[in-house]
Amino acid sequence: MSQDSPPRVKRDRHGRGMRGPMLPHKVPAYENRSKKFARLVDAAVTEIEGRFPASMTNVAISTEEVPSKRDLIMNDGAVALGRGERSNPSRVVLYRHPIEMRSENDAELNRIIRDVLALYIGLILGMRPDQIDPDYRGPE
Repeated sequence: MSQDSPPRVKRDRHGRGMRGPMLPHKVPAYENRSKKFARLVDAAVTEIEGRFPASMTNVAISTEEVPSKRDLIMNDGAVALGRGERSNPSRVVLYRHPIEMRSENDAELNRIIRDVLALYIGLILGMRPDQIDPDYRGPE
């Protein structure tokens, strides 16, 4: 085969359907759940940092898939949505799977992320959650 010949066309050989990605990488529908969760957390953190720029310099935000065994012991067997640790820098961790399991749609997912962030950042900074996020609803 010569270098200038057209590439071979991939055929649908055994009735398995189209090969390759179904959506372009740039459209929002291509985003998987973990990327969507990270995007929502980043948006909420950016909004909180806009309100408290000086206080948030020593607070690190991260996400994990599930709580550790230590978190289950600390919460008396209840599944935690996140945790806050006072240290230098202080750290807030959000657990993706428990938060996603409690939400039925994207709006509720965003609200739970914002509430958990407000709760743990408030504990670290010594403020009430409704001072961190005016739309804080608390546990329901």
